Amino acid sequence: MLKITTPSRLHMTLIDMNASRGRVDGSIGLTLDDPVISITAQISDMIEVTGNSEHAQRMKKSASALLPKGEGILINIENDYPSHIGMGSGTQASLAAGMAVNRLFGLGLSVNEIALKVGRGGTSGIGVAAFENGGFILDGGHKFSEKKAFLPSAASKLPAAPVILRKDFPDWPIMIAIPTQKGASMNKEVNIFKTECPVPLHEVEKL
Repeated sequence: MLKITTPSRLHMTLIDMNASRGRVDGSIGLTLDDPVISITAQISDMIEVTGNSEHAQRMKKSASALLPKGEGILINIENDYPSHIGMGSGTQASLAAGMAVNRLFGLGLSVNEIALKVGRGGTSGIGVAAFENGGFILDGGHKFSEKKAFLPSAASKLPAAPVILRKDFPDWPIMIAIPTQKGASMNKEVNIFKTECPVPLHEVEKL
């Protein structure tokens, strides 16, 4: 039986949502060791995800994207945290399920290759980089000529943005306040990107 535990992350900003200089996105983020998503996984004759979690369907879909034809997997979600509260649970859940398939079936894929197959990291590369190595992370965004539109990660099919800087973060206490309402997702999030972008260049320069 395989066990995988992922971190969570704080995504502090998307740097360039103007794109007039040829690149778009670019992110700053910080990996957290709590809360976590923790799963166990084993080869099975069907695709099944157990555990009372809102991430069950996401994990099933991600596992299905990597499983060799005719194979199955049993994933049990032992720990998780809510989606759409700004801590990156969607990416971590998808990568956890994808990595479980990768390890159990010896696929030999990198974290970035798994992220592309499960559809994560197409805007911010922070969640993917946090899963792989943790720390304080700066990513380089994407060529706008390749992305062609302002889109959130869940709606973009590009590979995860390259990591420009990764540093261990000091052992400082961090207090996180999580509001009771959920953040934007799916079509609502896509519409925000469409209506609010491009951000004026002077605001990007100030940032």
